[in-house]
Amino acid sequence: MFSSFTKAITFGIATVLPAFAQAPPDGSPNGKIRSSQGPQLVNKIAAKVNGDVITLNELMIKVAPSQSVLMSRYPRRGATFQRQLEELKAGILDELIDRAIIFTEFKDRVRSFPDYQIENEVKRVVQNVYNGDEELFKKYLKATNLTRDQFKEQQRKELLVQIVRAQQFGDVAVPKENELREEYDRWSITNRDRAKDLGTYRRIYLHKSRGGGPFSQLKLAEDIVKKLKNGEDFNDLAKRYSNGSHAEQGGVWKDIPRTDLAMEFGTLLFETSGSEIMGPLEDQIGFNIVQVMERKLGPAKAFTEAREEIQSRVISDKKKSNYQKWMKKMRARAVIKKML
Repeated sequence: MFSSFTKAITFGIATVLPAFAQAPPDGSPNGKIRSSQGPQLVNKIAAKVNGDVITLNELMIKVAPSQSVLMSRYPRRGATFQRQLEELKAGILDELIDRAIIFTEFKDRVRSFPDYQIENEVKRVVQNVYNGDEELFKKYLKATNLTRDQFKEQQRKELLVQIVRAQQFGDVAVPKENELREEYDRWSITNRDRAKDLGTYRRIYLHKSRGGGPFSQLKLAEDIVKKLKNGEDFNDLAKRYSNGSHAEQGGVWKDIPRTDLAMEFGTLLFETSGSEIMGPLEDQIGFNIVQVMERKLGPAKAFTEAREEIQSRVISDKKKSNYQKWMKKMRARAVIKKML
């Protein structure tokens, strides 16, 4: 039987709004888990660029998936969590500001994009960010108070940025075959069919309701991680401590489809490399300690099918320095007011 490590319960959706708005860590005694303070959204404008508004909801829909991963990774929240969350928000807000600047300059071109092209961009986001799970994507839209049409308008602007970066800023040399192959290797990982990822991993699961409750279970999970890092056997510790259904098998789960996992755990398992101990990872009802044994990544388009897109990416990358110089000038001319 799967626990909430699977996608039946998605930890981030229920908590992303309170966590986004919560105050910095207040140094709670004994390092206890911080409780949610509830939504505190007062000013719903994240920034203004040349008079155009970037809403907090626009920022949140981009922050939310990565924030969910951070929340699972840092059950105690604390200074490291808060620093990484602030860096995440600041980086994405800067990207949205650049997007708004480009939109101001080239907005007459946006409406020329056909709807099917925008819908394809939305499908790409669902595939790459939400593991191809349309229902999960809808839940995140609802959690951040955005309609699908509003999200599509965001994607129009994203597509404009991509086109501007690809078409402007001078001529560059035609990409060589080895450059295309190298870019394809990177692209094929990012743009694979994540719904076909399979993973084999060891897992120790501690239910929050067992033992002395969530705080003592978290402390136990942290102690188990220390034992593992000191060389104790995962198999033995899983049999001794795990509340999971595979405890007697040493906590081994073989060839589990990514689609069976909650989005946060799919990201942590499949978008990393190596076999280091991960955890404690928090979900709604427990703490997880995981060690990946094998990743079988889903397929991507063949090189011949993707060649045109790969060539555009290489050309765009070669133009990046000119683009960055241009953006620096545009930012200097723009009237930008951050409100977070």
